[in-house]
Amino acid sequence: MRPLLLLLLLPLFACSQGSAVGPSTALEDRALISDQLSSYAQLWDRKAAEEFTELFTENGTMEWHMAGAAEQPPAVAGRADILEYARQAHEGRLAGRQSRHHFSGLVFEELSAESARTEHRFMVTHVVPGEPPVVTASGIYRITWRKTDDGWLMAHRKLFVDR
Repeated sequence: MRPLLLLLLLPLFACSQGSAVGPSTALEDRALISDQLSSYAQLWDRKAAEEFTELFTENGTMEWHMAGAAEQPPAVAGRADILEYARQAHEGRLAGRQSRHHFSGLVFEELSAESARTEHRFMVTHVVPGEPPVVTASGIYRITWRKTDDGWLMAHRKLFVDR
């Protein structure tokens, strides 16, 4: 019965048509990218700016789209600027509060041996000591990944924030 179950489940994990990755490699790459997303949330929420920055390629970018906003925040490009952004956020607007990133609905829109594109939903809560958690943001992450000698890293992260 097990071989039959595996054959039935395999298409669920297969990559898009024409992908250069075979099913077993695709499963491994999906798991590694999923682990990176977990690290993204954990490291940001722990305010570990240096480690968070290492999740990006050297010239990686972070971009935001705020629904309904007349002006959008500027993109942050390159590890040095991402590190500075993270430090400022952790020591500034997030000082004295605990953030929690909640991710769900990870979808692989593209996956090859060298790159991937994912989308997933998020909700962020903040906790100030002595007060209940408050939902501060929700939306969608769209991420372009590059496979490097250091593993799967984010080349471009765009955050679509609900308003």
